[in-house]
Amino acid sequence: MIKKLYITALSMILLTLTFTTATFAWVSMGDTNRVDGLQLNMKPDSFLEFSLDGIEWSSEITTEQINELWRGSRLMDLTSTDGTNFIGNRIQLVDAELNFEGIPNVNYISIELYVRTTTRYRNVYLVNNVSQEGTFDNPPARGTYVLSKGVPFRSPVTFNLGPNDTVFENEIRTYFAKDAIRISLTELKTDNPLDTRDDSELRSFIYDPTENPIRGYGKNYGGVDYLRKSKAVYIQLPDTPQPVIERLSNFTPDNPYIPLDENSKVATLIATDQVNDQNKTYYMGKFRLNIWVEGWDADSFDAIYEDTLLFSFEFQSAESIVI
Repeated sequence: MIKKLYITALSMILLTLTFTTATFAWVSMGDTNRVDGLQLNMKPDSFLEFSLDGIEWSSEITTEQINELWRGSRLMDLTSTDGTNFIGNRIQLVDAELNFEGIPNVNYISIELYVRTTTRYRNVYLVNNVSQEGTFDNPPARGTYVLSKGVPFRSPVTFNLGPNDTVFENEIRTYFAKDAIRISLTELKTDNPLDTRDDSELRSFIYDPTENPIRGYGKNYGGVDYLRKSKAVYIQLPDTPQPVIERLSNFTPDNPYIPLDENSKVATLIATDQVNDQNKTYYMGKFRLNIWVEGWDADSFDAIYEDTLLFSFEFQSAESIVI
């Protein structure tokens, strides 16, 4: 049985998604899970413009535009090892093979963005993770963050939450959906005839915004051990690892436009045959942002599916990396 999803537009910058999961997923899910707000912004003085269609350009993507992408969706917890292909679980809690392919903006959030500039800063980076500097009720003013309210949950069983952390039967703790989120960014080619790159040259990565590998993918504790104990089932951990970056790129302290690494480089902007009203050449690129609850994460279990999430992603333009 798939639980229902509802979507409600809130304010100029916030929207609400109620997203859910299936009873056969990695864990025993709660009734609701809300994503309460998604912001896409650029770092001040980044000299970037964004577009959803490559035609209408702006320094911001409005709530109304984003809401159109997933109106009527039903989101489900999934797993991915490449940030592009998403599948449901392989745990058979009923007598059926329950694998399924995730559908963008039906089972997970997916946004394709065009980006352009007329400056020499022709590389785009995801930057500035400030998740530890705010709370759901008091989020940072800017930056990249994933926040959630948290849900108090009484465990019906004793299980191993972490390598040296046991949750006992009837113990109440607060759990956070933000700890099970994954983000992928994949560079895409446009129809620009001047872009002669091969697909192998395009950027792609998965990011764990908790930046905590101990509570990452396919662990023998946390959600997996909870499910083993609460459902009395054997669970085989995934054979294929999930490659993730666990920090965003750093920049030189005396020049914020010069990166020290390409850890979170999203795209390279390529010259086009288009110019602005000052006859300056536009450099353009495109990328896809995917957001999902990772079902094999150590923090993916019961309580988080009653939590509420808040997202913000900040992008910055930069020069080419100095070798």
